[in-house]
Amino acid sequence: MKQIRNWAIAVMIIIFTSCGINPNRLNRIDSKSLSEKQITLDGQVIRYLLTDSLRAESEKNIQESSEINTKLDEMLVLAGQIRNSESDSLWTSLTSKWEDYRKNIIGIVGIPAAFGKWAELNVILLKYSGEIRFADVLEKMLYESKNPVLSENLLKSVIYTRIYDQVFVNIIGSSSVSYSHTTGGTVKLIQQTDYPEGNEVILKCECSDIRFMDVFIRIPSWAVNPSVTHGNVKYVANPGEYCEISRKWANGDEIKVMLKN
Repeated sequence: MKQIRNWAIAVMIIIFTSCGINPNRLNRIDSKSLSEKQITLDGQVIRYLLTDSLRAESEKNIQESSEINTKLDEMLVLAGQIRNSESDSLWTSLTSKWEDYRKNIIGIVGIPAAFGKWAELNVILLKYSGEIRFADVLEKMLYESKNPVLSENLLKSVIYTRIYDQVFVNIIGSSSVSYSHTTGGTVKLIQQTDYPEGNEVILKCECSDIRFMDVFIRIPSWAVNPSVTHGNVKYVANPGEYCEISRKWANGDEIKVMLKN
């Protein structure tokens, strides 16, 4: 009897543990883009963006590889189905296709239009799931692509996203965002950084009165011993996760983020 009881307890532990760490489980966040007018990009970031002329040229090549575009279209369709069904099995299928595509992305180097669809897919998946890996891909595309592949509109749709007074800082880049707080008044968050040359980010707050906000700062997967501090206060900062800062923000507050220590 004792052996049976111990066996049953062991099975329950395995079940609960596996549920808690299942990487394929869909965790819906569904943050929203802010309007383009609410976001300002610094010139240092703008120089990495796709210009209108380059975008027009890439759109001419949209049919260059039907196989690559078909795979991207399949994933975009799956993303739409998941939004409607919130199916874990569909999510597993999509992320498996996404991972396979990411590993073989070298295949779209010569097809600029495919980069646009790949970026669009990662924007959708990041906003929906809040998983860092999609932001990692977008940031890599922004700063490490041989030629610009992200448009200003696309970057503005994802660099900051929001759920009421939860603000997500998804992409590192000198910029700012302003929005109307749910209790009234305007709040402005400002990113000051020379990234990708440097590894420090200062996040400043401007507001007319004290406002409570949940600010989620993305810590890239490649970060090394990252730290997030406000004066003498240290926040939990792990590579591949968001650092959550839940506090009453006052005008002039500054958060210091070090991505490598």
